[in-house]
Amino acid sequence: MPATTARTSTTKTATTPAKTTKKEETVAAPAAETKTTKAAAAPVAAPAPVEPVEAADPVDGESSDVSPLQAETLAAIEQTRSLMTILQNHLKTLRSVYANQKRLERDNKRLDKKSKRSRENRASNGNKGLQQLKPVYTAEMRTFFENNKTLTDNDGQLIVDNLTYDSDHLLVSRKQALKLVTSYIRFHKLQDETNKRKINMDSTLQSLFPELCAVKDKKGKVVQEENCHYNTLMKALSRHFTQ
Repeated sequence: MPATTARTSTTKTATTPAKTTKKEETVAAPAAETKTTKAAAAPVAAPAPVEPVEAADPVDGESSDVSPLQAETLAAIEQTRSLMTILQNHLKTLRSVYANQKRLERDNKRLDKKSKRSRENRASNGNKGLQQLKPVYTAEMRTFFENNKTLTDNDGQLIVDNLTYDSDHLLVSRKQALKLVTSYIRFHKLQDETNKRKINMDSTLQSLFPELCAVKDKKGKVVQEENCHYNTLMKALSRHFTQ
């Protein structure tokens, strides 16, 4: 019996709802009303106006709202870039041309120096031979020098200051001989009027250069024309310096 009584009292206690006191209800009500009043009293913010966005038509990477001044500026910038590219290409070409020109100038200078040395060597060797005193073996050339030793060159200088002899022969250079012959031609005006390279031989020149004279046969017909020219004199002088 005691156990049954205990289970009954426990069941009653569990199923009986909790009672709320009037004091708790009175306190809870004003709190709920206060929250509701504050929520009602708070102003609702109006949504911000949304401005319509116009679609941009891209033109060369720019929007359609670019001003004319900006468009001109951009065009000028593009043109400047193009000009800079062209100028850079021209500068490369000019540098290449300049380098080639310098190389050619160096090559030309090298060739000029080489040819100048060659000419100087040839002239030096030739002048040594022409200026060397050699014996005159013909009486005609010896007489010619002795009779015309007062002749001068184009500068008015005596061609032969003093005649030099060895034991048997007159000693002169081929250069002196050529100068004396040309001075003799100029002094006696033997240069041909129509052909300035030709020399009209007189008896003295005919005796010096018989191989250049005109040759006639027994009937008087010319079989060898006179061939005394300025370019034939040096070769014709050789026989006077050889035995």
